[in-house]
Amino acid sequence: MTRPTSGKLPFVLFEIRNTLYGVGSEYVREIVSLPKVVPMPNVPPEVRGVINLRGKVLQLIDLRLKFGMPSAESELEALVQLLHDREKDHHSWLAELEACVREHRPFKLSRDPHACKFGQWYDHFETDNGSLRMALKRMDEPHQAIHATADQALKMAADNQQAGALALLEERKSGELANLTKLFDETRRLIREQHRELAVVLNHGEKRSAISIDRIESVERISEEDIEPMPGSISEGLGQKWRIAKRTKTQQTIVLLNEEELVFS
Repeated sequence: MTRPTSGKLPFVLFEIRNTLYGVGSEYVREIVSLPKVVPMPNVPPEVRGVINLRGKVLQLIDLRLKFGMPSAESELEALVQLLHDREKDHHSWLAELEACVREHRPFKLSRDPHACKFGQWYDHFETDNGSLRMALKRMDEPHQAIHATADQALKMAADNQQAGALALLEERKSGELANLTKLFDETRRLIREQHRELAVVLNHGEKRSAISIDRIESVERISEEDIEPMPGSISEGLGQKWRIAKRTKTQQTIVLLNEEELVFS
């Protein structure tokens, strides 16, 4: 299959872990939601297995694994586990605060909602998923209210109002903590429901294969003047004839795959 030798070349652009990649559109047969993957024995790590696409069995290459990145599935599970752990932290936090009030001992856990493990993660986490962003934003108010409880309850206990302090903690457990627990659960469910990998089916002569990707960006024409070889030292280390390009509108760097070598060798 030969590309045009002049003008602008059409590429299918897609994203893998916030990096933009491209394949020549003449190689792309179709883009589908990733079907069930059947693992195969004795294959390289980047070969996740095979998929059945309308009766045609195709090898599936996981580009994340090929490029030394964690798989999308492992990233998903890591995020879900992180949210489980941060939910448990706040149950333990309130339990320790209650114990300190009852036992008249210092409370040594963080009172600052930005300093706990969830707060530190929350303040630095970024996503372009609007639904996930809104779900996390809903956690902010009950999370801050829970942390504010420490100063209130400990002051009441110091003023010999232990019963009032314990009543306040029960209020937080049945109110803000219960709400936060519900929001953690809803967010985990949302993450799983919206996890959608895609498969790009590629043709090369009579051969056909598929690659898994995170997200399709667009189909764009890229000027030949904006395409150049990958720097030699990097290309040699990868063992592929890589090229890079600049996106016409944004000048964003695009890594252009060598389809024949990557998928059909």
